[in-house]
Amino acid sequence: MIKIRHLLIVLCLATLASSLFAGGFALSGVGSRATAMGGAFRGLADDSSAMFWNPAGLAFMDENSVSLGGTFIMPSAKWENPNHLTTVSLRPGETESEKSLKAFPNAFVTMAKQPKLKYGLGVFVPYGLGSTWDLYAHNAAWNKFPENEMSSSIAIIDVHPSVAYQIMPNLSAGAGISVMYGTIDLAKFGPSSVPTFAIATTEISGSGMGFGGNLGVMFKPTPCMSLGLTGKLPSSINMKGDTEVQNYSATAADPTGATFDTETTLKLPAEIGLGFSTTRIPKLTLNLDYAYTMWSRLDKAELDLTGAPDSDLLFNWEDTSRISLGAEYDMGCNKIRLGAYWDQSPIPEETQTPTLSDIGNKISANLGWGRFFGNIGVDANFQYVMFTEREVTVMNAPNNVMGTYNAQSLSGNIGLTYKF
Repeated sequence: MIKIRHLLIVLCLATLASSLFAGGFALSGVGSRATAMGGAFRGLADDSSAMFWNPAGLAFMDENSVSLGGTFIMPSAKWENPNHLTTVSLRPGETESEKSLKAFPNAFVTMAKQPKLKYGLGVFVPYGLGSTWDLYAHNAAWNKFPENEMSSSIAIIDVHPSVAYQIMPNLSAGAGISVMYGTIDLAKFGPSSVPTFAIATTEISGSGMGFGGNLGVMFKPTPCMSLGLTGKLPSSINMKGDTEVQNYSATAADPTGATFDTETTLKLPAEIGLGFSTTRIPKLTLNLDYAYTMWSRLDKAELDLTGAPDSDLLFNWEDTSRISLGAEYDMGCNKIRLGAYWDQSPIPEETQTPTLSDIGNKISANLGWGRFFGNIGVDANFQYVMFTEREVTVMNAPNNVMGTYNAQSLSGNIGLTYKF
């Protein structure tokens, strides 16, 4: 029985691999104003969210501020059975993921009244993922079978002290340290390779801490032009938690299972970015950004299971590019913002599963508004993201699930700023 359990947990964890390190868990950005401009903010970076986009931007600020905000995301995803995946009784036709509103808060404090040295502290969520599915038409006689047997929930909180220095009137440099806390909750099912079992479900929950950082440089060759260069260091979060496996027999109502202490490392990618901003046209700010994210760092994960054989899970992720465009028009009291971005998915077909939010390359459309009432600012943003349909036609069990994938997401962001 112990050998059977070991075999089942390795099988189920392998099917969880792409959820554990999904490119889809990288959020599109931080800060209502920046996201309203499609994330094209590295060359401008003139509010407190510069700690995320380009910490060098802090050096050109001249007021202290406190900012609070949040992002609210409603993802929607569909998976269509290719009609021949019958070995584990997957539901026929098209299945839609459970819809739920997800919230990611942020807060910033900047101290910027000194002539050259500026600093601040940010708390935000740069990574978040969640989806829930009911894909398996299970035996009605089974007890304790989960209602939604496939799900993922990942969130990483970044406590981010930052500092910037104005080297020259038109040149600055900045850096930030990431103190990160991450949580993971995952659920998956898969066929049993042992004749006495029909199916096995796996639930993983864990948490851990890690450290990282980012760097930035900003150069203003003219009063109406600025350039930004940024880099994010690769980082890792060491996760500890539990893995529970339940095995369901074709002849028994109650499952049998076991719980294992589990340790693994969540790898986060390095990133480099370039930004350009110009105010050459009166009242209009135009921004252009490019970011290159090194997701290929996620080649595999080493799983350390107490009481079960360790396992290496392969991912074969790919590096990605993102291009962002943004504009802000000053109407006096009000500011109107537009933005868009095109972003590649790092996930190859060989590791695509329904629990991934990032099912393909995507395009966004962003609309935002901002206004200051004295020393209190209000910003709001709406974002729509459309994903390219993906059809997975080649089976790579247990790392992927064949079928047709579609997804989209609606999100909103609101921010409040007090300057003093």
